[in-house]
Amino acid sequence: MSLIEVRDEFRRSLNNLYSVNEIDFYFKSVLRSCLDIDPIDIALRPNLEVEKNQMEILDKILLELSEEKPLQYIIGEMSFRSVELNVNPLVLIPRPETEELVGWVLEDYEHLERETNLVDFGTGSGCIAISLKKEQALFSVLAVDLDESILELVKENAKKNRVQIQTLQADMNSLDQLEMEVEVIVSNPPYIVPNEKEEMKKNVLAFEPHQALFVPKEDPLKYYRHILIFAQHQLKSKGRIYFEINPNYLNELEGLILSFSNYTVKKRLDIFGKARMLRIEKQ
Repeated sequence: MSLIEVRDEFRRSLNNLYSVNEIDFYFKSVLRSCLDIDPIDIALRPNLEVEKNQMEILDKILLELSEEKPLQYIIGEMSFRSVELNVNPLVLIPRPETEELVGWVLEDYEHLERETNLVDFGTGSGCIAISLKKEQALFSVLAVDLDESILELVKENAKKNRVQIQTLQADMNSLDQLEMEVEVIVSNPPYIVPNEKEEMKKNVLAFEPHQALFVPKEDPLKYYRHILIFAQHQLKSKGRIYFEINPNYLNELEGLILSFSNYTVKKRLDIFGKARMLRIEKQ
């Protein structure tokens, strides 16, 4: 088959699931990442013959896309702000809202004049930790996660982006066991309650790790509370905590934060107009 015929087959096979623009984006991404074909060849060399081994790869990818498997997991990589990340089903696919959270931290610490300790709790792919280090070299970054395999992925991503960060295997349910002096904390912890599943798409529910998405209905703020208690002892005065949050629990979370007498809180909306980020300062 020619390149343009393969593109048309992609469109026919996926048109009941995705828009033409989405399908074309997926097709170009697959050409570039998996077949080493420049997407511009669709226009310049539409009759380029796609080889048999390439067709086998494309057929497998087409099947996975038809099952609504996220493209990022299929090709194993994605962009996040200024970094390129390897991703797999052990970790969440980083969202644009998390890019905004990173942007807020960088705004506040744009003019650093000395090395500043920063911890990223529940680091996942390392998107927050690595992008913060890459865009602000004076951050001394520690990325924390419970799963050793996830931390190996973080190390791989740090090396890929030529940044040096530290990693630590630790449970966010047991932060009281950690002893360290911290100046900045950033976290995008699990924050979705089970009854929100019905609002979620198949590509998230069927493929992304539930332990990184969901919290118990009876204790939806558990990870925020653990971090806030940790910060009572380990975060320096005038230190800051940056949270990505579930907008549905904004009031409850603000109430929890203000139940600690030495915290002040500021919220920020995401690009969709939802209260998605909080900055807490310790007095």
